[in-house]
Amino acid sequence: MKKWFENFLKKLEEANKKNFGSGRLDCCEANQKSNDSHKTKK
Repeated sequence: MKKWFENFLKKLEEANKKNFGSGRLDCCEANQKSNDSHKTKK
């Protein structure tokens, strides 16, 4: 079971890199990106 979990985490890591890039995921930075799209709608 341990090997299965390691494979799961590795696949999750690869999917995250594909979707979010290799940069740091910061809640404040993510919030700013989502707020920028709301500002342009006004």
